[in-house]
Amino acid sequence: MPRRLHVLLLSTLLYAALCNSPSAGQHFGITAGMTFDRLSSITLDNVKTRFDNKVGWVIGVWMEAPIGPFGIQVGVRYLDTGRLFEGLVEEQPDLEDIRDNFDFSFVEVPLLMRYSLGTPVLSPYIFAGPLMRFPTALDAEIAQDVKTLSLAIELGAGVKLRMGNLSLLPEIAYAYGVTNFIGDSIHAGTITLDTTDKQSLNSAMLRLSLGF
Repeated sequence: MPRRLHVLLLSTLLYAALCNSPSAGQHFGITAGMTFDRLSSITLDNVKTRFDNKVGWVIGVWMEAPIGPFGIQVGVRYLDTGRLFEGLVEEQPDLEDIRDNFDFSFVEVPLLMRYSLGTPVLSPYIFAGPLMRFPTALDAEIAQDVKTLSLAIELGAGVKLRMGNLSLLPEIAYAYGVTNFIGDSIHAGTITLDTTDKQSLNSAMLRLSLGF
C-alpha cells in the first residue's frame, strides 16, 4: 500500500475514534494557522548545508478530555511546509543536476497535555507533548530519502475565551524535531549526497482553534 494511503487510513481511524468516544466532558475543535518551518543544518559530502526558512500552513481537528485543571488533547493535522530543501543549491554550487524545489506536506498526530491557569471564561494555558509526523504526497525523486515517521516535541501556550457553547483559542507553539527527518543520504537528480548528521524539522506555529 502506498505511503499516503497508510497515512490517510491512520488519520481516518484516529478521527473516527475521537468522534465515537463515549467519555463525558470531552471537547472537540478545529484549528488552522501559519507555520514557520526549517530543516536543521547538516553536512553533506563534507560541505555544511543550511536550508532556508519556509512559511507554511496547517489545518486540523482535535479532541480534549479534561481532568481538573489538566486536559489531554489528541488530534490530526495537515501541515504544508512548502519547499524545505531550498537553500541546498546555494550550498553545493559545484554540483550539477541538484534540485531543491521539492514540496513537502505531512499528516501530524499530536498528543498534548494542557494545563489551564485561569478562570472558565478567560483562561490562559500551557501545553506540551509528543508529535508524530507522516510525510504525504512527496515527489518520487525524494520520497525514498525522507523518513516514513519522524517525531517531535511540541511546546506552547494559548488563551481560551469561552463564548456560550463555543470557545476561541489563539495559540503559539514550537515543535522541535527529535528524530531524523532524512536517512543517510539525499538523492537529488543524478547526485547522491551522504550525511552522518542528525537532521530535524523544526516549526514555529501561530494557530487559532474553535472549540465546541
